[in-house]
Amino acid sequence: DVVRDEGLLALMKGSNVFALKRALDWGTRFIFSDMFEALLVKFSTTGTLTTGEKVVASLMGGTLSTISTLPLDVLVAKSQDAKKAGEAVSAWDMFQAELEEKGWGGLAKSYMNGFEARLAHVCLTTIVMKTFAPIAYDSLYGNKLHMH
Repeated sequence: DVVRDEGLLALMKGSNVFALKRALDWGTRFIFSDMFEALLVKFSTTGTLTTGEKVVASLMGGTLSTISTLPLDVLVAKSQDAKKAGEAVSAWDMFQAELEEKGWGGLAKSYMNGFEARLAHVCLTTIVMKTFAPIAYDSLYGNKLHMH
């Protein structure tokens, strides 16, 4: 029905924001984790990091990523809920309306909903992708990844 009424591009509604969200999610996870790895290497006496130190860098990077991307995650979820309800409102308009209604304190509280669950999810996936995936690759295929 949607394709017939609105055309094929109707299936792509909201995909730009979702793609931006995904890029920012994974981009910040890797950038912040790499930043903390570099910081930890500076304090290392060997110039390398142990697996435990890499996990710590991933936890710290995941935490900073969560803090920086949570508002966008909440905004995307709220805009998806509005679309399901049939409302045609932009993310910016929703943000401004909520700010007017609740003020900065209420807005901050609203946008921190789900912080703990998001933090656990982001930290765990960052540890898996940044620390354990290279270990698994090297154990399966040797150190071929680093030979080029």
